[in-house]
Amino acid sequence: MRSHDLIQCGPYTNKALQKAFSLEMWGGATFDVAMRFLHECPWDRLERLREEVPDVPFQMLLRGANAVGYTSYPDNVVYRFCKQAHESGIDVFRVFDSLNYIENLKLGVDAAGAAGGFIEGTMSYTGDIADPTKEKYNLEYYIDLSRQLVDMGVHSLA
Repeated sequence: MRSHDLIQCGPYTNKALQKAFSLEMWGGATFDVAMRFLHECPWDRLERLREEVPDVPFQMLLRGANAVGYTSYPDNVVYRFCKQAHESGIDVFRVFDSLNYIENLKLGVDAAGAAGGFIEGTMSYTGDIADPTKEKYNLEYYIDLSRQLVDMGVHSLA
């Protein structure tokens, strides 16, 4: 959807979602799609939407060390990206790593925290924790992962 159309809906969204926890802005490929396919600046889009939707916190999916890209980036790039995202209007950073790799999660958590964002530590889950034949990805694995995320300083878990 083009920015123009989203911005036109902004005042209505602001009213309808004023009691919502947050409104999803970026995740997956939305940053990339805005640039490559819509030929729009994702930063401008975010800032213009923030003007039209001032009362609802904005949330994004941060792929840990990958930020919103498809590869790992140097730490300073992730930190700068999070700083700019927060300055441009992102309030909540939902940090995840598809493999639950702690070092990638930690970089995202630290960068989002340094930017001043609310950090939602996210666990990727597949499987059946009630299946006693599953020895690695069992309930203890996810409890331990949640504790590690809490110890990193996340504000909530997802």
